[in-house]
Amino acid sequence: MRIERSTAHRMWTAEGEPVYVVELWTSGGDVERWRLLDAEDVEDVIEWARSRQRGRLLAVSLEHQDEFGTSIVRILGPARSARAAIRSA
Repeated sequence: MRIERSTAHRMWTAEGEPVYVVELWTSGGDVERWRLLDAEDVEDVIEWARSRQRGRLLAVSLEHQDEFGTSIVRILGPARSARAAIRSA
């Protein structure tokens, strides 16, 4: 699995493999974003994200690209909101 820090909410590059976006939100609203490429499967991505969660809110998304552009499909966690979030123990 390749991992790179994401500086923007969306990245507009084409990839042959799924690109996952992991967001880790602090209680103050700060967010740390990562793009995970070449992951074996979504369980691998979630395991990686939870190992770095450290009490922060977790969201996992999938970048989807088609003829209309790139969009983000939320798989796990809140959609840019602290409500209904998944928090680590």
